[in-house]
Amino acid sequence: MRMPVKSERDAFRIAYGSALLIVAAVVLGALVTPLLGIVAVIAGAAAALLWNVRAKDPDRLLPLREAAGQARPASDGRRRVLVVANETLRGEELRHELGARGPDLVLRVVAPVLPSRSHYVASDIDAELAEARARLEDTLAWARGAGLAATGRVSDAPPLTAIEDELRSFPADELLISTHPPQRSRWLESRLVERAREQLEIPVSHVVVDLARREAGVR
Repeated sequence: MRMPVKSERDAFRIAYGSALLIVAAVVLGALVTPLLGIVAVIAGAAAALLWNVRAKDPDRLLPLREAAGQARPASDGRRRVLVVANETLRGEELRHELGARGPDLVLRVVAPVLPSRSHYVASDIDAELAEARARLEDTLAWARGAGLAATGRVSDAPPLTAIEDELRSFPADELLISTHPPQRSRWLESRLVERAREQLEIPVSHVVVDLARREAGVR
């Protein structure tokens, strides 16, 4: 929701619009029925409120965009991709997506942990951190074996915050988010991909990895 009055120009528009609405309501009330004039005022006020709620505020905080603006630009001409994934790091879909982009690529992989609710409440996420580190190291080894420059880290921050932290130092040309399918992804439930696309000017790609289907195929 945007602030309705931020300048004298906004105040003038509101005053002018209100005056027109009142005049229209008076005319309708005089020519037809007073009830219609009242209805016109209520409808106009409701429409203005709805517009204000749905309108995007150009001055609202965009932490991801602000963070991306703080990174020092790279000078080697190589494309840099920030990859955000955890349980799906070993997915064939993600590796195929990265491998198809060619060897002239610099990867930065961040793996936000996915603690269970009970572990999160108890601040006991050691097991989740260890599992995430194992997946990350495996992925970095695969990337280097494929000729890709790759570094990464595990993060105990929520995904959006982890992305923001990385963008401050890594001059990404693209953000790639890998998730489970919609019915099994907490990240998609929180609108992670949509929120990143709303805030960033760089491309934001989304790769779905269906680990359950792969495991079923193996069995």
